[in-house]
Amino acid sequence: MLSRPVCLVTGSSSGIGAAIVAEYAARGYDVVVNYNSGAERAEKIAAEIREDHGVAALVLGADLADAEAAYALVDGAYDHYGRLDVVVSNSGVANYVQDEQGNLVRYRFSETPIGHLDKEMDRVLSLNLMGAYRLAQRALQKMVAQAEKETEPLHRSILFITSISDIAPESTRIPYGVSKSGLNHAVIGAAFDGGPYNITVNALRPGVIDTPLTARPSGIEDPQTGREFTVADTYGLMAEGGAQPIRRIGRPEDIAFAAYAFTQIPYMTGQLVAIDGGFTLPGNFPNRDLFLQEGLRRRQE
Repeated sequence: MLSRPVCLVTGSSSGIGAAIVAEYAARGYDVVVNYNSGAERAEKIAAEIREDHGVAALVLGADLADAEAAYALVDGAYDHYGRLDVVVSNSGVANYVQDEQGNLVRYRFSETPIGHLDKEMDRVLSLNLMGAYRLAQRALQKMVAQAEKETEPLHRSILFITSISDIAPESTRIPYGVSKSGLNHAVIGAAFDGGPYNITVNALRPGVIDTPLTARPSGIEDPQTGREFTVADTYGLMAEGGAQPIRRIGRPEDIAFAAYAFTQIPYMTGQLVAIDGGFTLPGNFPNRDLFLQEGLRRRQE
């Protein structure tokens, strides 16, 4: 009897990653719950998965900013289960770094001191780009080795969780966008390598999702109360005001469902798909009424 398929999700002790690993477990996959610093959360998630879905859930810690950690994580998952069918690269951090008082420091693109920029770039490139790159490289090697043993290779899949920040930058988050846009090229290159072995490689590019990452302060205050909005608050207000057709920000479950769905399509590879409520639709069409009114105002001047 064939064993259950196996899915490894990095950064799955909270937020989007936790929702993704639960989605695969609900679909009958044995899973690997990965954490960096949230060991207790990861163990709790794994216990709930075993209880709720009757599948195996292995917990593995790894700091993917470390050069060897991604390889060890993939090897550990494969050695434990003896197979690897889906790998979702989800781990990531924002570029903001703290000052000596523990406050998040933001600079606009043209104003960032070079020493601060170096810290920001080191933070995001080591994890968001290089960590994900190494993870996918090792996963592809394992999947190719499995395929070479099969007369008709099974469909396997690698999925990167990137960001719409690759084309929708905000001036204080340029390093973050650079790290995510760099992955787009890795997705395409890996797709060429994986295709002959029935391995698909794609990227989901979430918009703003209500997670611990977007619970950080946005730098914008509520004019009525003086309270600083979180990032989720700010983009939620923008969505309600017409910045996108779907008038809310995303939920982790939105990305989890898309992640599962896109890894099940054997004829789609090398694609960079936005899951953003229409935020990045071209032409600012959702704001057509605002632009119409502004155009009329200018003609009347």
